[in-house]
Amino acid sequence: MKVVVTGAAGKIGRWTVRTILEAGHEVIASDRKLREESASKNFIQADLRNFGQVIQLLSGCDAVVHLGNIPTDVRNTSQAIFENNMLVNFNILEACKDLKIPKVVWASSETVLGYPFVPEELSYLPVDEEHPTIIKSSYAMAKRLTENLSQMFNQLANTQVVALRFANCYEPDEYEKIPIMHWSEEGQREIQKKNAWAYCDVRDAARACLLAIEKDNLGFEIFHITAPDTIFPEPSQDLVNRFFPKVPLKRPVEGHETLMAIDKAKKILGYEPRYTWRNVLNEDGKTKPLPEDQLALSKTNI
Repeated sequence: MKVVVTGAAGKIGRWTVRTILEAGHEVIASDRKLREESASKNFIQADLRNFGQVIQLLSGCDAVVHLGNIPTDVRNTSQAIFENNMLVNFNILEACKDLKIPKVVWASSETVLGYPFVPEELSYLPVDEEHPTIIKSSYAMAKRLTENLSQMFNQLANTQVVALRFANCYEPDEYEKIPIMHWSEEGQREIQKKNAWAYCDVRDAARACLLAIEKDNLGFEIFHITAPDTIFPEPSQDLVNRFFPKVPLKRPVEGHETLMAIDKAKKILGYEPRYTWRNVLNEDGKTKPLPEDQLALSKTNI
């Protein structure tokens, strides 16, 4: 399969390119900025706001993994985010229709569920794909509108379009920062409830993209993609009891399981998250000893 990955220089994009290549597919990586160290030998610098460039980029491919959006509403104005992301997303979907590309996977977001979460607005926990959406930023608005667009393009062109709602993504070397960033003060638990303490390892996010392009006959679907657990040491039920005591549970929660439900992705995509901060840290925040094979590797002089 020949796959174009947009946003290939970004956090999820870099890992997605690698993961799809390792699965034996051909990858054309693309980003607005040049990233010569991309795992793909085929890297094309393109501005996705230009429809002509999008057509040239996607011509001849079998699938598109679209990750090329402004990724945050922190460093950009609301207008810039909405204008860029909506135009880019439309161009990708329109080009896939015109070129008859059968599969599109793109990065939606947990923010469409009402970030920051407040008890009065949550219908239930764990939040799943059927939960009502509540839009509070131009970033979330562009994501939700693109979910609607995706459904339209699926019906219009019979294109398989999959939206993956990623939670806050972490790279492997970022886990050691969690105790300082999130556990150091009591107030952090209150702050982190903004997305029900959900997060996602970039390697699992990348694998979800691979699973979605390899799956057939999906039509239009939305999937939540997170780590299997929350970002805090406490059991999930304890977090719910303390911070969302009046929010009903749709089903029982066990252990430290994520409160942004991934049941649908597991059932339909075969998504099984492999990575968690608990592989790296003890619950007191101290780093776990490296396994013997990695320890030996770390001592090797290169």
